[in-house]
Amino acid sequence: MNEELKFNPVDQFPAKVEGEQFSRTVLLYDKDLDNFDLGYYDFEVQKWQAMGGFQMDVICWSYIPTPNELQVSGFDSVTID
Repeated sequence: MNEELKFNPVDQFPAKVEGEQFSRTVLLYDKDLDNFDLGYYDFEVQKWQAMGGFQMDVICWSYIPTPNELQVSGFDSVTID
């Protein structure tokens, strides 16, 4: 899934994961724009959740961009154990 990087306000929610109570994983941005974290919106408790465990004052979010094959065609890969 290749999505254009677009920033969304926190009162607009990402797509909900089918069969789950939470949204897709997104990038959450702190209000000072000096910190970001992976996170999601929990529709059951109606609250944003950051995965890193840090306290944040979230101002916006964006879907995580996914490169296409052309963008990474010349890159070498490494195996992670």
